[in-house]
Amino acid sequence: MRTLPSISIEQGRAARQRARLVSFSLIGLTALIVSAVVHGSGPPFEYRLGQRPEREIRVKVREFGIRNQTKTSNLRQAAADQVPLVMINDPAPIKDLAERLDDLTVTVAKSQRYEDVDPTVVSTWRLKPEAYLDIKAATDTPQRRDNLHVQIAKAFEPLLEAGVLGPGALPRNEESSRTLSIRDIDHPAEAARIFPRERVVPERIVKPDGPVAKEFVAAFTPSRVGETLFQLVAERLDGRPTLTFDPEETARLREQAREAVPEWFDTFREGEVLVDQGQPIAEEQLILLRMEHDAAIAELTLAEKLQRAVGILALVSALFILAGAYIARHERRIAADLGRIATLCALVVVCVGMVRLLANQAWNADLIPVAASAMILAIAYNPSFGLMATFCLSILTCMALGTGISHFLILMGGTAAGVLGLNDVRTRTKLIKVGATSAAVYLILTWAAGLWEHQPIELIRSDGFWRAGWGLMAGFFMGGALPFLENSFGIVTGISLLELGDNTHALLQELVRRAPGTHNHSITVGAIAEAAAERIGANGLLVRIGAYFHDIGKMLKPHYFVENQMGSANRHANLAPAMSTLIIIGHVKDGVDLGRQHHLPERIIDLIEQHHGTTLVEYFYHEANRRGAGDPDAAVVQESAFRYPGPKPQTKEAGILMMSDCVESASRTLSEPTPSRIEGLVRELIDKRLRDGQFDESGLTLREIAEIRDSLIKSLIGIYHGRVKYPEQRTA
Repeated sequence: MRTLPSISIEQGRAARQRARLVSFSLIGLTALIVSAVVHGSGPPFEYRLGQRPEREIRVKVREFGIRNQTKTSNLRQAAADQVPLVMINDPAPIKDLAERLDDLTVTVAKSQRYEDVDPTVVSTWRLKPEAYLDIKAATDTPQRRDNLHVQIAKAFEPLLEAGVLGPGALPRNEESSRTLSIRDIDHPAEAARIFPRERVVPERIVKPDGPVAKEFVAAFTPSRVGETLFQLVAERLDGRPTLTFDPEETARLREQAREAVPEWFDTFREGEVLVDQGQPIAEEQLILLRMEHDAAIAELTLAEKLQRAVGILALVSALFILAGAYIARHERRIAADLGRIATLCALVVVCVGMVRLLANQAWNADLIPVAASAMILAIAYNPSFGLMATFCLSILTCMALGTGISHFLILMGGTAAGVLGLNDVRTRTKLIKVGATSAAVYLILTWAAGLWEHQPIELIRSDGFWRAGWGLMAGFFMGGALPFLENSFGIVTGISLLELGDNTHALLQELVRRAPGTHNHSITVGAIAEAAAERIGANGLLVRIGAYFHDIGKMLKPHYFVENQMGSANRHANLAPAMSTLIIIGHVKDGVDLGRQHHLPERIIDLIEQHHGTTLVEYFYHEANRRGAGDPDAAVVQESAFRYPGPKPQTKEAGILMMSDCVESASRTLSEPTPSRIEGLVRELIDKRLRDGQFDESGLTLREIAEIRDSLIKSLIGIYHGRVKYPEQRTA
């Protein structure tokens, strides 16, 4: 036998080392990411609304404050209320009144007596004789007239500065304002002046004892003239409003006043009781607990954070080592496949990330990613691996959320109940039943844990129904997502296998048309292989469907295989044994190619590729030796040239298919298939392959091989059982 060069061995060893290094690096990176997600920003917040603590909860930090929204709003509103209303003053009406009053004094000064004054002026000003005499006395000389003009201008200055507020000038909701910010129409905002509202209200202005009247009268000498003139002016002020409300500027100033008021915080100091023992946590207390928790995280030192991070990394690494040891021992197809390892690592990261996103929600949605991930792994591989994943994911979830043993038991128990029911998914309703089972267990365990921890009945009922609802929804979700999961993860479920086994499948239809003998052989192999697989607890449905497709490569050259010749000439008669061997062996490669073209699952393709292992094509090998025995110049016949390329069966199902295929084919050659002959043939063929090492990599034990052999013998005897010979029917 030809030996491989040492350089090829070294290259293979280096490739395996690189693959192992990549796998370990990927697992290490996943452990770091999961640890970071579990660590989060610090210790998790572990309280929930309605929860009843077993002991009183006190403030553990030095001090923390919580914003008092009501107090802050009241203070800001008070500050806004202190802002005076902004009024725009147009002094033109007051100036006009001052000019008209000045004109009145001129008219009075020019007249000789009261009766000489224009009646229109008298009626307009309601000028009385007494007032006429007072004005006449103040203007009887040029000097007094000039002084009176100056005094009138000075008397109107306060009115021009403050203005007059007309009726309806303010909105109804602002009529209670006590101060006004007044500026002239052509002056900037900085020039505004503050006046009390009473100063500009006409009703207050006209009062003789009011501040405006006193200032007006004080401008005159003698004061009697001032009093007379003010009485004339007061009657006309009500009809000359000068102030206009500016709502935009007022709103802006009030908003500035609100923003200038800082937020009010209620302060809690270390040792103060936040929640009493046995008291359900109310919404307001939950807010305080969150604030205290955030303050505690902010006070953590770098050393404390590092200490916690190292502890979490150690725990997560321990879980990964435990899971890795399980995979290396019981799930070698995962350990040997970098793609499967990467997919598994990604699933763990996504699951823990979703748990962190859904943390501490009132609807207990954190169990969804755990249940879904565990069910996916149980369907993709087996319930045992799903149970292992459930254990690890439940611990990671409790670490991330800071929950105790009760939450772990609920999460582990409910998810495990669903996972253990996923040993064989052959119907869509199976997933719904599994979801219902998980829902029932979630509900029961939630009530049990709640009663154990003395939680309020309302909280237990709410948590129980939420968890039961999510458990049931997980079953519906898995049922709807199963086709996508099968395509994405390469999962082969009982449902997909049953769909493949339908006789309307294109490959099976073509096999029936081109190679009916091979099709009949495949159906028989499937029946006996399924019985053998179920006897040892292997996947019988997978073996049966794999048997339907295991010889599809023969349809390309059907007449070179004995079951399809049907009495026609043997086409191998004129071929060299080596060429015949290539044709026979080639049906495996052709079958693999056809399977990939028609998108058969990899597990079915593996059965096609492995069902002959590296067995020897004995007939043509011996024929080649016979022909070369009489020729001294003939080349030595190499046994390796007459062996299938393999690989050997890598699973129990592939080993069962190999045994079933060979014994079914050989049993057809028995002229008298008696039970003893069938038993002897089956024992001989299986023992030969056992000695040849064909089952070394399949995981089959000697006890299982013996049980498979007994099952195949029983099945073949049933197929070739003796039949009663009926006498020929006489014709009438």
